[in-house]
Amino acid sequence: MFITNISLNDFRNYERLDLDVGPSVNIFYGDNAQGKTSIIEAVYVACCVASHRTNKDSEMIRLGSDGYKIKLIAEDNDGYKTELYDEYIEKPRQKRILKQDSIESRRISDYIGVCNTVIFAPEDLNIVKGAPSYRRKFLNTLIMKVSPTYVNLIGSINHSINQKNAILKTAKFDQTRKYDADLDYWDFYLADISAELIIYRYRFTQMLSEYAAKHHGDISDNSEDLKITYSSITGTVSVLEAYLSENNISNEFITRNLSQGNYERIKAILSKHILSKFRSSREYDIEKGVSSIGVNKDDIDISLNGLSMRSFSSQGQQRTAALALKLAELEIICKYTTTMPVLLLDDVFSELDLKRRVSLVSTMKNAQIFITCTDKSFIAEELSTLTEGKTARYFKVSCGTVISE
Repeated sequence: MFITNISLNDFRNYERLDLDVGPSVNIFYGDNAQGKTSIIEAVYVACCVASHRTNKDSEMIRLGSDGYKIKLIAEDNDGYKTELYDEYIEKPRQKRILKQDSIESRRISDYIGVCNTVIFAPEDLNIVKGAPSYRRKFLNTLIMKVSPTYVNLIGSINHSINQKNAILKTAKFDQTRKYDADLDYWDFYLADISAELIIYRYRFTQMLSEYAAKHHGDISDNSEDLKITYSSITGTVSVLEAYLSENNISNEFITRNLSQGNYERIKAILSKHILSKFRSSREYDIEKGVSSIGVNKDDIDISLNGLSMRSFSSQGQQRTAALALKLAELEIICKYTTTMPVLLLDDVFSELDLKRRVSLVSTMKNAQIFITCTDKSFIAEELSTLTEGKTARYFKVSCGTVISE
């Protein structure tokens, strides 16, 4: 699938933009702080319902406006066109409107994944060296693109945690009654859906580790060993791995060929373990007024030669690992969906050395690509092999104005 038109209203520094783009390579060049990245961001937001730059929708609204609108026209290889519409209203009350072909999507899971994108940006470094929230966001976004129903699971988890925390906060200051029955209800429910979420996250972490290690080896001449491991509520990963090993079904689990019976047994075992953890921490949680245990604290550890990269790697090594993770994301999406995702490259060529640029370019032969840069001639030379036989379109960006060349 490829995008043919981008329309923006009150997004970042664009009051209005209506732009036709090409099916191959689209290069947006100009000085810094002119609006190049905003175009890339808008495409990503409209496809993934999230920004790679901020967690606050309000920050994407043009100054003085009450909301923004993004509309994309996409086309598949058979010529079938799809319109994606994403509107965020800040005032008078916050509201998100998502539409596909003018029909409002009641659930994000009905919308996300229609037109997949993979973005490469300087912010990717945070996946390796930043706080756990960056890695959870990366993992969650990847799973959503491949399994849109995971969106609903995340929504259920977040709602349930908020409900439980509200009860814990009340119980902390109200000693006149017991809240065990209320907490039991949410603990049972949370344990059940947390088990399902852990299954998703563990499976995709295993795939990420395999594919990222391969890409990292290609870049580093196999001189370093990259590994990614998943961590969740204490003991859950060990319980899961023990069951898979004892029943010799690890491969079936990763490839999603697990029998329904084994899946239900794994879920039940994990749920029971998680429930015991919730109960053992209840007194402490009431004292603190907040839950101390939950999948909202999950993380993935990225290690190089057995050492955590957050603490023991150079920025060059971290950059290589970030690139390997993004290439792994691209490979997983291609494996589990029917179309090549749109690639968004936000000022990344200047951040990578020649070998890393070659690794990145080699993945992009059949994709639609959006590139931002400051040096048009440098990009044109770098992409000469990629654009051979294709038509690269150039757009000059200046002060929120885009001129097609």
